[in-house]
Amino acid sequence: MDKNNIKTLQELVNASAEEYGDKIFTTEKDGKELVSKTFNQFRDDVKRLMAYVNTFRTGEPIHCAVSGASSYLWLVSYFGTVSGGNTGVPLDAQLGEDDTAELLNRSDSVIFFYDKRFENMIDSMKEKCPDVKAFVSIENDLPAILEKYQPEDFKPVDPSALATISYTSGTTGKSKGVMLRNSNLIDNAMCQDNESEDDNVIMSVLPIHHIYCFTCDILLALRYGNNLCFNDSMMRIPQNLKLFRPHVILLVPMIAERLYKMAQMAIEKEPETPASEVAKRVFGGRLRTIFSGGAYLRAELQRAYIDMGIQMAQGYGMTECSPRISTGDRFDTECKGDVGIIVNGCQVKTIDGEIVVKSPSVMAGYYKDEQATAEALTPDGWLHTGDLGYADGNRLFLTGRKKNLIILPNGENVSPEELENKFAGLEYISEILVYSDENVICAEIFPNREVYTDEEAIEKMFRETVDEINKTMPTSKAIHRLRIRENGFDRTASNKIKRQQSEQGRIVK
Repeated sequence: MDKNNIKTLQELVNASAEEYGDKIFTTEKDGKELVSKTFNQFRDDVKRLMAYVNTFRTGEPIHCAVSGASSYLWLVSYFGTVSGGNTGVPLDAQLGEDDTAELLNRSDSVIFFYDKRFENMIDSMKEKCPDVKAFVSIENDLPAILEKYQPEDFKPVDPSALATISYTSGTTGKSKGVMLRNSNLIDNAMCQDNESEDDNVIMSVLPIHHIYCFTCDILLALRYGNNLCFNDSMMRIPQNLKLFRPHVILLVPMIAERLYKMAQMAIEKEPETPASEVAKRVFGGRLRTIFSGGAYLRAELQRAYIDMGIQMAQGYGMTECSPRISTGDRFDTECKGDVGIIVNGCQVKTIDGEIVVKSPSVMAGYYKDEQATAEALTPDGWLHTGDLGYADGNRLFLTGRKKNLIILPNGENVSPEELENKFAGLEYISEILVYSDENVICAEIFPNREVYTDEEAIEKMFRETVDEINKTMPTSKAIHRLRIRENGFDRTASNKIKRQQSEQGRIVK
């Protein structure tokens, strides 16, 4: 595929069909059966849905929201919208009725494509969202629409046309609608070369509304002609690895940790068999590469996967940058703790320790929020990431979040993430949060009580861990207070621990 001729998502859909034709694009479970669709079928269905969506247009482009589990018809809903020059609004499928209705209204959506989870909420949502003209069930209504409408010819779409409003779910405050143009998303999908072989099978695990999944699973599968297989449940990842036998998967570190423990258990049961052979079977027999993003990845975990014969690379980005700022080098085996290579076309610099970036992937701004846009984007187009770090050559390193910095009475600045990362991989800890508690640094944990039930033993391990960590830190940055909680931490909709908690754990004396 000649990437220089691709400027919009519509052109990407068309070019993938032209080049890959009757190759399998998507595979998913339908009961006990596997159902596959080709690149040609996808383009045809996108054109059919585009014809339907355009019946709601009276002039200006419209906004269409889509919420549901990863599926072929989710993709048809989204691409059928944007291929006509309209704007897709991917919503978190785990949001409740009120939050979903609020985003439908705030995004000015005219059509809502939804999956079966919303079926019992629709009557109520119609009252809450009077400007939504059509509520379309992905499972029940969409197949009939695709039968009814004939494919409509593609008409040119301006690369600057708004393709997506993607709502963030920050740890504080109201979610913001990140506006991404066609040109932003295409730049991010095309910024690197030779990232995939055309025979690759990709198992898509992460939520489809996340821009990390959307760009790095879906857009890259269209670009490289990959077979995209949809994992239908986090609980069935082990079974689906053996079913789909992927070559590549994108993960967040939390899932990577779980899968590593699963592999280790299998390896321990076969001490006479090389670990790489056992791991190969556990991961389906063909897994070559894991790309990790979205959170801190322990260098030790990356090394452990490489030692099992599986390439593992870490990247970095944010929704506001479509999302890639740096990308994992799948052939790198040094595991230096960096978050990959800065992608082509992206400029990176630091201001007071904060990473700021400028690239064709950077968003147009936040939807109907000029103040937040002005805070995030400089007049000349530099994006404040809010992350602390530095570049070493073309490699990027992160050290924490600017807004989370702990300012101690002595004037010292402490990154809580830097300390939290030192606890990573400890089996007795399920979750951890580091913060300032009455002007001292406090580490609060939620123990892994599925494995460890002796409270005295947990306290002892916690104290010993903190003592070891404090030996590596300046006295002014040492952890001086320990807390243990009975329940897990409050989390955001995207499963990140909130910095401001509704309650604290007990102090360890």
